[in-house]
Amino acid sequence: MSGEQPPTLPRGAHFGPPVLRTARMTLRLLRESDRAEFVRAMARSEPHLRPWWTARPEGENIEAWFERTLLRAGTEFAEGRSARLVGFLDDGRMAGTFSLNNIARGVFQNADVGWSVMVDLVGRGLATEGVRALLDYAFLPAPSGLALHRVQANVIPSNTASLNVARRCGFRVEGLGRKLLQIDGRWQDHVMFARLAEEHLGSCRDD
Repeated sequence: MSGEQPPTLPRGAHFGPPVLRTARMTLRLLRESDRAEFVRAMARSEPHLRPWWTARPEGENIEAWFERTLLRAGTEFAEGRSARLVGFLDDGRMAGTFSLNNIARGVFQNADVGWSVMVDLVGRGLATEGVRALLDYAFLPAPSGLALHRVQANVIPSNTASLNVARRCGFRVEGLGRKLLQIDGRWQDHVMFARLAEEHLGSCRDD
């Protein structure tokens, strides 16, 4: 990776949805054909992920969750507001979610990053692997990447696994956000991390 700050993405520029390949996963936007696997993976993983995720609407079943997620991912990417990718193993299993959210242009050139790994695949280094690919995509110049200047990550202090992923991927701690986000039904503190384009070396330590 170059240490130079990537250029500002031209106004109105639009590039196709990314397909990012890592050693064990393909990261891409959700597709209608992913419905059955999404439902299977989330049905098993939601109890494990609930302490770290925003609550979905009351009464929404997983099929409706899939439809909302599918629509949101496509719409927000087309509008340049996010890149909400899903990681799939070569055997077709959904491995996790890897997202660049709240993409801001102008003088900010920033995004918030989030990730999760399905419960049956935790502890295998897939989060580190996926976040590394996402950072490469975030900082690469257009049209190969999003040409961002800064990526932020906010992690609940008790989420030890995600704190470790952030550190392995080179994020710096910038502070503590008191009651920053409403997660699992309550306002929670978050450790605030960030990484700049010129800091990104395109490598993470092994998980």
